[in-house]
Amino acid sequence: MKRLILSFFTAVFIFSSVSGAEETEKKAFIAYLKGDIKIVKKGAELPLNAKLGMSITAGDKIITGSDSKTELKFEDGANLRIGDNSTLVLEELKQKDGTDRSTIKVMFGRVWMNIKKTLDSNPRESSLVTAKVIAAVKGTTYRADVDRDGEAVVTVYDGKVAVIKEGKDEEAGKLEKVVSKTFVKAKFDEAEDAKDEWVRWNKNRDKLRVMVVFTERKNKELAVVPISEVVFAEEMLKNYIYTVIDQAELQNIRTSEKLIAAVKGDAAAAAAAGLEIGADLIITGQVDTDVTRPEMIAGWYSGVADITVKAVRCDTAVVLAAKNTQAKAPEITEQAAMTNAIRKASATLLEQINDRIIKSWKTETSKGSSLDIVLTGVSFENTEAIRQSLSSVAGVKNVNQISLVAKRALLTLNFSGDSLSLVQKIGELKVKNITLNVVGLSMSKIEIEVK
Repeated sequence: MKRLILSFFTAVFIFSSVSGAEETEKKAFIAYLKGDIKIVKKGAELPLNAKLGMSITAGDKIITGSDSKTELKFEDGANLRIGDNSTLVLEELKQKDGTDRSTIKVMFGRVWMNIKKTLDSNPRESSLVTAKVIAAVKGTTYRADVDRDGEAVVTVYDGKVAVIKEGKDEEAGKLEKVVSKTFVKAKFDEAEDAKDEWVRWNKNRDKLRVMVVFTERKNKELAVVPISEVVFAEEMLKNYIYTVIDQAELQNIRTSEKLIAAVKGDAAAAAAAGLEIGADLIITGQVDTDVTRPEMIAGWYSGVADITVKAVRCDTAVVLAAKNTQAKAPEITEQAAMTNAIRKASATLLEQINDRIIKSWKTETSKGSSLDIVLTGVSFENTEAIRQSLSSVAGVKNVNQISLVAKRALLTLNFSGDSLSLVQKIGELKVKNITLNVVGLSMSKIEIEVK
């Protein structure tokens, strides 16, 4: 079979619409940086060392070394991540006729794209174009692996990608991939795929870690095991952006004062309870179910579920959404009637709150002078040493430790400048026997690896 040589890789991002037909240049910036990353600016010959917050403009080349990776963030929250031993050129970043278009040429390496169509009402389109293959995309999460011989594999995690070659097309959906060499579409095993560290890292950055905790009453009697938690979690997992904390982890803190206060509606207590087991978001709820046997439908049960939920960000204790709905479901067994009623109500609630949750996270609007500092690889002792060291930085006030779970700590502080200015100051800190490696930032958060 004739070998397919992948000479270039093009991804076209269509972002938010604006009026006017004038063509303008757009920019991306480096939001995560680990290892040896070089940037060759357009028209230059010598590479520069990449820095967090650095603007990447049309014509710039990005080169990653061994055990290195970086993330580019676009204006609407779309992300382009580049793995180790990769080389690409951001050939175009233009906006015209209300459409943002970016063209990326990948010589070889690994690329992960997360383009969420749920962020706003505007359509999103992306296309991967090679000498013989076009992959047309609309609001999805996928990766492309290009080897040094030019062969590519497109793997889809969410949404759909239509791959076209020599007049033929294959539409790859969720958990499917297309190999350019053989042009074969196939299912892939998600558990096996997740053994790849690159895949695990990207999924971790893409997904929100959610804790679901409900109080449930069946026919006005308190349920010992809330079935609604499991059903609601199953509905959440249908959306790629969520990962739900296992019920076994939740059991360890179910009787804590914070969690009891949380299910009663205390947002601050809910946030604190979520942070104890590393959640980004906590959804608390009150569920009332009832099952009857209507006389007019012999042999059937009628289930009714009334659910009220509140979604709270664990880092800020901000209530993102609070909704209530009721649903009914007839079934031939009592258990099925109740479960299906809960499922219908859960699906309706998620439709109502999903966009508000995602917009809050992906837009990452500034929280004023308040910043989160996420530390990984820490103990109690060096977390305290870092906290004290940060307190000594000019312009920093009120450094507080919020959580410390599984060598991951969250600190909050007030700073008179922006996050990039603080990153520069952190780079100058000297903490005894501790190395601080700043790897990520946004308007409201700084990520630091501690060694």
